Amino acid sequence: MQLMTGLEQADLTLTFLPGEAADLPAQVTRNLKPGAVRLLSRGAEGDVAVALPPTDAAEARELGEALVKLATDLGARAVRVEETPHADALTLAALAAGDRDARYRAEARPGPAEFAVEGLSGAVRARVEAVAAGVRFARELVNAPANLLNPVTLAREARTLEALGADVDIWDGTEIEARGMGLLAAVAAGSATGPRLIRVTLPARGEVTRVLALVGKGITFDTGGYSIKPAAGMTTMKGDMGGAAAVLGTMRALAAARDLLPEGVEVRAYVPAAENMVGPHAMRPGDIYRAANGKTVEVVNTDAEGRLILADALAVACDEGATELVDVATLTGAKTVALGNDVAALYSTDADLTARLQASAEASGEFVWEMPLHAPYLKAFQKDTLADLRNADMVPAGGSIKAALFLREFVTRPWAHLDIAGNAMKDGQATGWGVGTLMGYVIAS
Repeated sequence: MQLMTGLEQADLTLTFLPGEAADLPAQVTRNLKPGAVRLLSRGAEGDVAVALPPTDAAEARELGEALVKLATDLGARAVRVEETPHADALTLAALAAGDRDARYRAEARPGPAEFAVEGLSGAVRARVEAVAAGVRFARELVNAPANLLNPVTLAREARTLEALGADVDIWDGTEIEARGMGLLAAVAAGSATGPRLIRVTLPARGEVTRVLALVGKGITFDTGGYSIKPAAGMTTMKGDMGGAAAVLGTMRALAAARDLLPEGVEVRAYVPAAENMVGPHAMRPGDIYRAANGKTVEVVNTDAEGRLILADALAVACDEGATELVDVATLTGAKTVALGNDVAALYSTDADLTARLQASAEASGEFVWEMPLHAPYLKAFQKDTLADLRNADMVPAGGSIKAALFLREFVTRPWAHLDIAGNAMKDGQATGWGVGTLMGYVIAS
């Protein structure tokens, strides 16, 4: 669905109830709830719907989604919204709801093609369009099946950001091993495509004073390796690169809205990409590998692979001068047990960083909940091993916390970890979760 500056003729127009609605039909206005849309009239020149003016961004988002649903039901192709408070939130929600991935269908799915909101200022419109483009990019990456999207083709997709002025570097397996990233190489060893490390940089405006690193887990498919998943648990594993998609989607959005970047802030994305497959060279339980920061890790569970590739990427980002890091990953099933699929788990070593991420998530309509980095749990990864760490203890209790503690062993700067297991996909479709939160965080930094 395309955002228009205006529509001369709309198939559906959304209007808002005035303070006195006595002149409107009682059956239309009665029990009309905030965030709901009701069809007011139908006509040859277009249909008209009515709603209450949204009082906050949450109501505006509900309204945007409801409006697109109504437009789809009516077969409307062009939708216009009269001027309203919280127009940016309404527009973003409507664009997301109207984004229908038809790449793998013989025919496009029905839905509105054009959308316009009156009174949307130029600056707000530009930001809305940038975020919407980033969310769309992230969704398309997650929706892509694993036979089409692997570490090599994911790197190729990242290359498209060069057209927007981003610098993109791709490390192949040879360079990854030369850089000492033994954990990433080990996870990818069972796959014919091998690993990639994708680094995307948006240079700072002016002299660099801070470097923000966004690190995204890029497991393009996860069989679990020799600790193989059951069949039912493997069906959505093309989405195990939801963190990578969120990070690359954010870079897509920021590249399109470079003037919003704070002065002196360089933004880098690091995406360790691999397939976790079974094969003659795949890692085995009991194998020991060395990470980029020199620490050794015994692989107890090959299905705890996300933390391995993130550990190497975090260590490299710190080594290359990142002053602050945020990683995003579909990391643990334990997170979904604790918080479900709507709320992401937030772990952080810095109170100010935590506050900025929480504020950005709330502003974008994405929900996070801070979880404790309970240090004693790390002991489970340090005992009964010849290595510095084990990658699992085979005990589900506290699994999301333990994974975060494992990652903390590979950072030397202020750092936050977002466990988005369950958030990246809903009803079999990608959500683009995280783009709004990360973009807002960068802009406010």
